[in-house]
Amino acid sequence: MITLRPDTLLSGPQLDPVSGATVTFDGSRVAAVGAPPDDADVVDLPGTTLLPGFIDAHVHIALSDPAAVVKAGVTTARDLAWSPGQIWPLVERSQDELFEGPRLIAAGQMLTVEGGYPTKAGWAPLQTGRVVSGPDDAAQAVQEQVDAGACDVKVALNEAVGPTLDTDDLRAIVGAAHDLGLKVTGHVTGLGQLDKALDAGLDELAHMLMSNERIPESTIGRMVDQGMVVVPTLSCRFGSDQDSAVDNLKAFLRAGGRVVYGTDLGNEGPVPGIDPREVAAMARAGMSGNQIIASATVQSARWLGLPDTGVIAPGARADLVAVVGDPLADPARLTNIAGVWRGGRRIT
Repeated sequence: MITLRPDTLLSGPQLDPVSGATVTFDGSRVAAVGAPPDDADVVDLPGTTLLPGFIDAHVHIALSDPAAVVKAGVTTARDLAWSPGQIWPLVERSQDELFEGPRLIAAGQMLTVEGGYPTKAGWAPLQTGRVVSGPDDAAQAVQEQVDAGACDVKVALNEAVGPTLDTDDLRAIVGAAHDLGLKVTGHVTGLGQLDKALDAGLDELAHMLMSNERIPESTIGRMVDQGMVVVPTLSCRFGSDQDSAVDNLKAFLRAGGRVVYGTDLGNEGPVPGIDPREVAAMARAGMSGNQIIASATVQSARWLGLPDTGVIAPGARADLVAVVGDPLADPARLTNIAGVWRGGRRIT
């Protein structure tokens, strides 16, 4: 057994800061929080705060280095669209505790239409997009993703680069996914596409609205009332485009909206691990250190259906990150990594 003794530990689902507490893990699971057992090997971590490993809910892991991701504090990641022949073997390998990278879950292919995003995107290998032709085929496309192991279903509503799913097909996708217990997330560009997503009952935006437009207050209200969750991915936005996304996120939060941390790693901007631009932009939107950490740990784990992840508590996975200083007071401290443990194994 190994015991970590930081200055402060963010304990339980409320991320309560506890001074002088320790966490003990035996193998890949947390055994105890509190006083260490007599036979534990104690690792002192002076000057640090210990928190659950981050979950990045939007990555394209094949466009990054998985080892760099986990070394910088992300111990679990959700891949949101890649070629099935490549992503599913990687997801399977990532379940091994010796895997040099985060534990992965994935959506599989992005559902779209002929000529729609991402079928012509330079970043996307063949079969990253799955073309849907009609409601019956929509249900079949969802079933294919589920059979492959999808954690949810992703759709493309990017009017800036091509045609998009019509309302009937989109509703068929959402209905089929919900019948099978999966949520639907969307790459949404344009206010009209956002309205369509809400009409069809999408559960999540995979990015804050991907156009430089202010979301009307009435639409923000619909998003909140319908329980739509936003994965901001602010680190892949720049200049006035990021300013607009931050303003929309601020309005969404002010209205009571729920946020789950994600960066769109693999796109221009995000860096592997806990991303400084993402954290800074979330803080600009008015999120506190506790809210940012919660969005990437306990709240993300609940949203993604990972009940043993995202919390420091007995029985949970020993996915842990030690950072220098107090990230509750200064979220920028989240990127000052002092140590990472994935399933109880020290990575850095």
